[in-house]
Amino acid sequence: MMSNHSRKALYSQAQPQIENTMPASILIIEDDKVVNELITNNLRASKYRVVSCLDGKQGMDFAIGQNFDLILLDIMLPTMDGLSVLKQVRKQSSTPVLMLTALGNEQDRIEGLRLGADDYLAKPFNMEELTLRIEAILRRYQHSQQPLQDNSPSYRALNKRVPELTAIELDIAKLLAEHAATALSKPYLYQVILHKEFGRYDRTLDMHISNIRKKFKRAGLDPAVIKTVHGKGYMFTHLPDFSLSNTDMPNQSGDA
Repeated sequence: MMSNHSRKALYSQAQPQIENTMPASILIIEDDKVVNELITNNLRASKYRVVSCLDGKQGMDFAIGQNFDLILLDIMLPTMDGLSVLKQVRKQSSTPVLMLTALGNEQDRIEGLRLGADDYLAKPFNMEELTLRIEAILRRYQHSQQPLQDNSPSYRALNKRVPELTAIELDIAKLLAEHAATALSKPYLYQVILHKEFGRYDRTLDMHISNIRKKFKRAGLDPAVIKTVHGKGYMFTHLPDFSLSNTDMPNQSGDA
Protein backbone atom coordinates (compact mmCIF):
# COMPACT_ATOMS: atom_id res chain seq x y z
CA MET A 1 0.00 0.00 0.00
CA MET A 2 1.47 3.34 -1.04
CA SER A 3 1.79 5.87 1.79
CA ASN A 4 0.22 9.31 1.67
CA HIS A 5 3.71 10.82 1.54
CA SER A 6 4.64 8.65 -1.46
CA ARG A 7 1.47 9.57 -3.32
CA LYS A 8 2.10 13.25 -2.70
CA ALA A 9 5.64 12.89 -4.05
CA LEU A 10 4.31 11.21 -7.20
CA TYR A 11 1.60 13.74 -7.92
CA SER A 12 2.79 17.05 -6.54
CA GLN A 13 5.08 19.40 -8.38
CA ALA A 14 5.20 23.15 -8.44
CA GLN A 15 3.69 24.76 -11.51
CA PRO A 16 3.48 28.37 -12.65
CA GLN A 17 0.60 30.58 -11.65
CA ILE A 18 -1.95 30.99 -14.42
CA GLU A 19 -3.63 34.31 -15.08
CA ASN A 20 -7.34 34.00 -15.83
CA THR A 21 -9.50 37.07 -16.42
CA MET A 22 -12.54 34.88 -15.77
CA PRO A 23 -11.42 31.81 -13.81
CA ALA A 24 -12.69 28.55 -15.26
CA SER A 25 -14.75 26.29 -13.02
CA ILE A 26 -13.57 22.69 -12.65
CA LEU A 27 -15.34 19.73 -11.07
CA ILE A 28 -13.05 17.04 -9.61
CA ILE A 29 -14.54 13.58 -9.08
CA GLU A 30 -11.79 11.53 -7.42
CA ASP A 31 -12.22 9.17 -4.46
CA ASP A 32 -8.58 9.15 -3.29
CA LYS A 33 -8.64 11.89 -0.65
CA VAL A 34 -4.92 12.61 -0.93
CA VAL A 35 -4.95 12.93 -4.73
CA ASN A 36 -8.22 14.88 -4.65
CA GLU A 37 -6.78 17.37 -2.17
CA LEU A 38 -3.53 17.77 -4.11
CA ILE A 39 -5.35 18.46 -7.38
CA THR A 40 -7.80 20.81 -5.68
CA ASN A 41 -5.07 22.83 -3.96
CA ASN A 42 -2.91 23.05 -7.09
CA LEU A 43 -5.80 24.19 -9.28
CA ARG A 44 -6.99 26.74 -6.74
CA ALA A 45 -3.42 28.06 -6.54
CA SER A 46 -3.65 28.48 -10.31
CA LYS A 47 -6.77 30.61 -9.79
CA TYR A 48 -9.32 28.06 -11.00
CA ARG A 49 -12.66 27.73 -9.25
CA VAL A 50 -12.87 24.16 -7.99
CA VAL A 51 -15.62 21.90 -6.67
CA SER A 52 -14.48 18.44 -5.54
CA CYS A 53 -16.27 15.27 -4.47
CA LEU A 54 -15.27 11.74 -3.53
CA ASP A 55 -17.91 9.46 -5.05
CA GLY A 56 -19.53 8.91 -8.43
CA LYS A 57 -23.17 9.55 -7.56
CA GLN A 58 -22.47 12.90 -5.92
CA GLY A 59 -20.17 13.81 -8.80
CA MET A 60 -22.86 13.01 -11.36
CA ASP A 61 -25.38 15.18 -9.47
CA PHE A 62 -22.92 18.08 -9.45
CA ALA A 63 -22.03 17.60 -13.13
CA ILE A 64 -25.67 17.58 -14.24
CA GLY A 65 -27.01 20.13 -11.78
CA GLN A 66 -24.36 22.83 -12.19
CA ASN A 67 -22.39 24.40 -15.03
CA PHE A 68 -18.67 23.65 -15.19
CA ASP A 69 -16.01 24.44 -17.77
CA LEU A 70 -14.25 21.09 -17.26
CA ILE A 71 -14.73 17.83 -15.36
CA LEU A 72 -11.83 15.72 -14.05
CA LEU A 73 -13.26 12.23 -13.69
CA ASP A 74 -11.66 9.19 -12.09
CA ILE A 75 -12.84 5.78 -13.33
CA MET A 76 -12.71 3.69 -10.15
CA LEU A 77 -15.27 5.39 -7.89
CA PRO A 78 -17.63 4.27 -5.11
CA THR A 79 -21.45 4.38 -5.59
CA MET A 80 -21.09 4.82 -9.39
CA ASP A 81 -18.05 4.18 -11.58
CA GLY A 82 -16.60 6.93 -13.74
CA LEU A 83 -17.71 5.43 -17.06
CA SER A 84 -21.32 5.30 -15.83
CA VAL A 85 -21.04 8.90 -14.68
CA LEU A 86 -19.68 9.93 -18.08
CA LYS A 87 -22.48 8.14 -19.90
CA GLN A 88 -25.13 10.00 -17.88
CA VAL A 89 -23.36 13.36 -18.22
CA ARG A 90 -23.11 13.01 -22.00
CA LYS A 91 -26.88 12.58 -22.24
CA GLN A 92 -27.30 16.15 -21.02
CA SER A 93 -24.06 18.03 -21.45
CA SER A 94 -21.07 18.51 -23.75
CA THR A 95 -18.86 19.83 -20.93
CA PRO A 96 -15.26 18.72 -21.59
CA VAL A 97 -14.22 15.66 -19.56
CA LEU A 98 -10.65 14.62 -18.76
CA MET A 99 -10.56 10.99 -17.55
CA LEU A 100 -8.06 9.95 -14.87
CA THR A 101 -7.15 6.32 -15.55
CA ALA A 102 -4.92 3.63 -14.11
CA LEU A 103 -1.61 3.22 -15.89
CA GLY A 104 -1.88 0.51 -18.55
CA ASN A 105 -5.69 0.21 -18.42
CA GLU A 106 -6.18 0.67 -22.15
CA GLN A 107 -9.71 -0.75 -22.26
CA ASP A 108 -11.03 1.85 -19.83
CA ARG A 109 -9.39 4.62 -21.85
CA ILE A 110 -10.93 3.36 -25.09
CA GLU A 111 -14.35 3.02 -23.50
CA GLY A 112 -14.10 6.49 -21.98
CA LEU A 113 -13.25 8.03 -25.34
CA ARG A 114 -16.06 6.08 -26.99
CA LEU A 115 -18.51 7.50 -24.46
CA GLY A 116 -17.38 11.04 -25.20
CA ALA A 117 -14.41 11.87 -22.96
CA ASP A 118 -12.19 14.56 -24.47
CA ASP A 119 -8.88 13.18 -23.24
CA TYR A 120 -7.32 11.01 -20.55
CA LEU A 121 -4.35 11.12 -18.22
CA ALA A 122 -2.84 7.98 -16.70
CA LYS A 123 -1.98 7.85 -13.00
CA PRO A 124 0.39 8.68 -11.45
CA PHE A 125 0.74 11.98 -13.28
CA ASN A 126 2.77 15.13 -12.90
CA MET A 127 0.77 18.18 -11.75
CA GLU A 128 2.41 20.32 -14.40
CA GLU A 129 1.26 17.89 -17.10
CA LEU A 130 -2.26 17.92 -15.67
CA THR A 131 -2.28 21.73 -15.73
CA LEU A 132 -1.11 21.77 -19.36
CA ARG A 133 -3.79 19.26 -20.37
CA ILE A 134 -6.43 21.36 -18.63
CA GLU A 135 -5.24 24.52 -20.38
CA ALA A 136 -5.30 22.79 -23.77
CA ILE A 137 -8.82 21.42 -23.30
CA LEU A 138 -10.15 24.77 -22.09
CA ARG A 139 -8.57 26.55 -25.07
CA ARG A 140 -10.20 24.07 -27.45
CA TYR A 141 -13.56 24.46 -25.76
CA GLN A 142 -13.40 28.26 -25.77
CA HIS A 143 -12.31 28.22 -29.42
CA SER A 144 -15.18 25.92 -30.36
CA GLN A 145 -17.64 28.45 -28.92
CA GLN A 146 -16.33 31.20 -31.18
CA PRO A 147 -17.62 31.86 -34.71
CA LEU A 148 -15.46 30.30 -37.39
CA GLN A 149 -13.31 32.64 -39.44
CA ASP A 150 -15.04 31.41 -42.59
CA ASN A 151 -18.52 32.97 -42.57
CA SER A 152 -20.07 30.59 -45.09
CA PRO A 153 -23.50 29.15 -44.22
CA SER A 154 -22.04 25.63 -44.09
CA TYR A 155 -19.60 26.56 -41.34
CA ARG A 156 -22.12 28.55 -39.33
CA ALA A 157 -24.62 25.68 -39.52
CA LEU A 158 -22.26 23.00 -38.16
CA ASN A 159 -23.03 23.58 -34.48
CA LYS A 160 -26.76 23.65 -35.12
CA ARG A 161 -26.76 20.61 -37.40
CA VAL A 162 -24.77 18.35 -35.07
CA PRO A 163 -25.33 19.88 -31.60
CA GLU A 164 -24.19 16.79 -29.67
CA LEU A 165 -20.57 17.10 -30.80
CA THR A 166 -18.23 17.67 -27.88
CA ALA A 167 -15.79 20.57 -28.02
CA ILE A 168 -12.91 18.42 -29.23
CA GLU A 169 -15.10 16.62 -31.81
CA LEU A 170 -16.28 19.98 -33.09
CA ASP A 171 -12.68 21.16 -33.41
CA ILE A 172 -11.76 18.05 -35.41
CA ALA A 173 -14.78 18.43 -37.72
CA LYS A 174 -14.01 22.11 -38.28
CA LEU A 175 -10.38 21.42 -39.14
CA LEU A 176 -11.26 18.62 -41.56
CA ALA A 177 -13.91 20.84 -43.16
CA GLU A 178 -11.43 23.67 -43.60
CA HIS A 179 -9.15 21.24 -45.48
CA ALA A 180 -11.83 19.30 -47.36
CA ALA A 181 -10.45 16.85 -49.96
CA THR A 182 -7.01 16.99 -48.31
CA ALA A 183 -5.75 14.23 -46.03
CA LEU A 184 -4.52 15.46 -42.66
CA SER A 185 -1.96 13.22 -41.00
CA LYS A 186 -2.45 11.78 -37.54
CA PRO A 187 0.71 13.44 -36.17
CA TYR A 188 -0.58 16.80 -37.44
CA LEU A 189 -4.04 16.28 -35.91
CA TYR A 190 -2.52 15.19 -32.59
CA GLN A 191 -0.34 18.30 -32.51
CA VAL A 192 -3.01 20.80 -33.57
CA ILE A 193 -6.10 19.32 -31.89
CA LEU A 194 -4.92 17.13 -29.01
CA HIS A 195 -1.77 19.16 -28.22
CA LYS A 196 0.36 16.09 -27.67
CA GLU A 197 2.68 13.82 -29.61
CA PHE A 198 1.21 11.06 -31.75
CA GLY A 199 1.74 7.58 -30.33
CA ARG A 200 1.53 4.53 -32.54
CA TYR A 201 -0.74 2.68 -30.11
CA ASP A 202 -2.75 5.71 -28.97
CA ARG A 203 -6.35 5.44 -30.21
CA THR A 204 -7.60 8.76 -28.85
CA LEU A 205 -8.03 10.34 -32.29
CA ASP A 206 -9.55 7.18 -33.80
CA MET A 207 -12.23 7.09 -31.11
CA HIS A 208 -13.09 10.76 -31.62
CA ILE A 209 -13.43 10.18 -35.37
CA SER A 210 -15.68 7.18 -34.69
CA ASN A 211 -17.87 9.31 -32.42
CA ILE A 212 -18.12 12.09 -35.03
CA ARG A 213 -19.22 9.59 -37.68
CA LYS A 214 -21.94 8.21 -35.41
CA LYS A 215 -23.21 11.69 -34.58
CA PHE A 216 -23.14 12.74 -38.23
CA LYS A 217 -25.28 9.72 -39.06
CA ARG A 218 -27.79 10.55 -36.32
CA ALA A 219 -27.95 14.11 -37.68
CA GLY A 220 -28.73 12.86 -41.20
CA LEU A 221 -25.25 13.42 -42.61
CA ASP A 222 -23.29 10.77 -44.49
CA PRO A 223 -20.64 9.46 -42.05
CA ALA A 224 -18.57 8.29 -45.04
CA VAL A 225 -17.73 11.95 -45.73
CA ILE A 226 -14.97 11.38 -43.15
CA LYS A 227 -12.59 9.09 -44.98
CA THR A 228 -9.75 7.10 -43.46
CA VAL A 229 -6.70 7.51 -45.71
CA HIS A 230 -4.58 4.50 -44.82
CA GLY A 231 -1.00 5.36 -44.04
CA LYS A 232 -1.83 9.08 -43.89
CA GLY A 233 -4.74 10.10 -41.68
CA TYR A 234 -8.25 11.46 -42.20
CA MET A 235 -10.04 13.77 -44.61
CA PHE A 236 -13.45 15.12 -45.58
CA THR A 237 -14.13 13.82 -49.09
CA HIS A 238 -16.01 17.09 -49.72
CA LEU A 239 -17.40 20.00 -47.73
CA PRO A 240 -20.83 18.83 -46.53
CA ASP A 241 -23.90 21.04 -46.55
CA PHE A 242 -24.59 21.39 -42.84
CA SER A 243 -27.90 23.21 -43.31
CA LEU A 244 -30.75 21.71 -41.31
CA SER A 245 -32.91 21.41 -44.42
CA ASN A 246 -30.44 19.16 -46.17
CA THR A 247 -29.74 15.45 -45.72
CA ASP A 248 -26.42 14.22 -47.00
CA MET A 249 -27.06 10.49 -46.67
CA PRO A 250 -26.45 8.14 -49.60
CA ASN A 251 -29.53 7.37 -51.69
CA GLN A 252 -31.18 3.97 -51.77
CA SER A 253 -29.30 2.89 -54.89
CA GLY A 254 -26.08 3.11 -52.90
CA ASP A 255 -24.60 6.05 -54.81
CA ALA A 256 -22.48 8.26 -52.54
